[in-house]
Amino acid sequence: MKKYFGKKLMTKTCAAVVAVGLLMTGCAPKRGGDATTAADTTADVPGTSSDVESTTAEYVPADPKSAVIDLASIDVNDYIDMSKVKGLQIKTSDVIASDAFIKYNIAAALASNYGFSWETVDRAVEPGDLVIIDYKGTINGILFNGGTAEDAELGIGSGKFIPGFEDGIIGKKAGVEFDLPVTFPEDYHEPNYAGKEAIFKVTIKKVQKMQDVTDEQIKEKSKDKYTTYKAFYDATSEEIKQNYHDSIILGRIMSVIEEKKQHEGLINEYVQQQLYNVDRICMNYGIDRVTYLNGAGITVDEFESMLKENGQAYSKQKLTILGICRQEGLDIKEGELDAFKQKLVDQYDELTSVDQLADLMAEDELEYQLYYDKFLEYLKNYKTVDKVDEVETTAEPVATTEAADDEPTTAIASEAEADTTVEAE
Repeated sequence: MKKYFGKKLMTKTCAAVVAVGLLMTGCAPKRGGDATTAADTTADVPGTSSDVESTTAEYVPADPKSAVIDLASIDVNDYIDMSKVKGLQIKTSDVIASDAFIKYNIAAALASNYGFSWETVDRAVEPGDLVIIDYKGTINGILFNGGTAEDAELGIGSGKFIPGFEDGIIGKKAGVEFDLPVTFPEDYHEPNYAGKEAIFKVTIKKVQKMQDVTDEQIKEKSKDKYTTYKAFYDATSEEIKQNYHDSIILGRIMSVIEEKKQHEGLINEYVQQQLYNVDRICMNYGIDRVTYLNGAGITVDEFESMLKENGQAYSKQKLTILGICRQEGLDIKEGELDAFKQKLVDQYDELTSVDQLADLMAEDELEYQLYYDKFLEYLKNYKTVDKVDEVETTAEPVATTEAADDEPTTAIASEAEADTTVEAE
């Protein structure tokens, strides 16, 4: 089951946003730390520094449980057209993660979850490294909006920038300035740049690699979940490959789903869930929502507007998942939901009983989480082909939840960043 704990507030939301589910409970798994879950929300919380006046006034959080939509009331066909899903063909080669992608995400997991460090090295850039760069991009000799940055972090293998950019950096050393020609994809999300050739003047300022990790260190940091570094690497790489595979397929499915109209109830469901998460943080730090958002550099109106926009993607994807489960006969059988609830209780430290779980989550939300588990199995068993019958519009992998926390939004940011979040079983 996917879990979405510990995500920072101001994260980038990608094209698809899956159900947050147990996000609202803030529960932690009972077993050792996950391989690639995000950093704890208690770190770098905006609005809590000494220069921000805080308040100890009682703050009543949002109640997302009351906003959860009754699944039985949803007629998926009223909101989306799924007619193109049945004939969708996806090439097997497209769902295979590259070695660079795996190496970088394993390194990022070691840093974000277990506290291992990136170390500066005096060598050429290799796949899996983290580089600090300055760049200026031009099209026909003219600087374009979003094509310039200083001290930008780029993981080699992250898929963060457009195709060809990372490849052009591999083999270069820090201190080198060079021109990097690339071509924006024909289906690039900014039409003004789609298919255009660009030249980036790039300066590599720092090359970093993940520190060497011993068996003893990984055993201690993972609380005996992994007894050797090889065990961690093998298990994590397999999960990353699977998540990449699932993300590509999800992206392709979403690309052929046509929305007939928006489901306002599901959009509000998402908004209330996110407001609840913010309010929990506010209560922990004794501040109100306005203070917290101001500390993050965003107004209440901007935040709510962002939530509604993200809620539209959430709604469309939830409708799609429900529709596919119903279409494929992935129904919830008698006794399955009760067993699923007990599984959650066994999995999380803060949960001591099914009754407690029921207090935290609405029945329909738990039911949807079970559908989501079934949908993951559907993705896992999806039949790909060696060759498609005809050219299809390329849909890049999409994150199944918010992506990396501190990514700059620039014109060269790629939409090919797959979510590799590996969750505890």
